Amino acid sequence: MLSKIRLILWLFILLIAGYFVAMNNISVTVNLLPGYQTVPFPLSIIILMSIVVGAILAILIAIGDWIKFKIEISRLKKQLEICEKEKESLKMNSLKESEQLYKSKEVSGDV
Repeated sequence: MLSKIRLILWLFILLIAGYFVAMNNISVTVNLLPGYQTVPFPLSIIILMSIVVGAILAILIAIGDWIKFKIEISRLKKQLEICEKEKESLKMNSLKESEQLYKSKEVSGDV
């Protein structure tokens, strides 16, 4: 069922894109630098290329943030592991001290 909905959605998007291309078939040139113009392209192609370039830049920025988050997660996992080991060590030391205190009271007859 989900695949059929996805297919219908993609067909709808393609229909809208086809309509967009048909309505924006005017040829325009783009001034990239002073004195430099591109060859005439249909306006729809220029707009679609702008969207694609923007999406690629957004993905590159997102990948950079994703890498930073992965590094931070790795660092925090290591720190958590160290803290858990320290907790276990303190727990064991506390149990040993409790046993020693109990034994010393037992020997002295306070229990």
